Amino acid sequence: MASEDLFSNDHTEELDLEQELNEIADKSTEEIPHETDEKENSHAAAEDKSVVTKTPAEPAEHEAKLCQLPIARIRNIMKLDPDLHVASNEAVFAVAKAVELFIESLARESYTYTAQAKKKTIQKRDVDLAISAVDSLMFLDGAMNF
Repeated sequence: MASEDLFSNDHTEELDLEQELNEIADKSTEEIPHETDEKENSHAAAEDKSVVTKTPAEPAEHEAKLCQLPIARIRNIMKLDPDLHVASNEAVFAVAKAVELFIESLARESYTYTAQAKKKTIQKRDVDLAISAVDSLMFLDGAMNF
């Protein structure tokens, strides 16, 4: 009798697996659009294209959204280097992102001294204190002397 229970449990497990497979198959067929849907979607997409036109500069715009600094100006600054002949979009974006992160780090360090002084505005002396306190910023020592 115990062996019959084992077989009946196996049979119910097989039925459960079959039901799960059927549900998965039903879901996958629901996700496949029919030909009429494709025609309707392509017609709707054609209407949308008349309203919104894509330009070849969209990837650069997408990268620009990821960075707060002006990409064109950074490219011009990079071109001031006589050793640089060509700067790819990816290289300019990488430099822009690195500069952005550097400025964020410097501002965060400077703000700690601003907050210690119970002020809300970062001043030149706060930046100088941050530069002198953080070893990785020591290369900027004297850069703030105008």
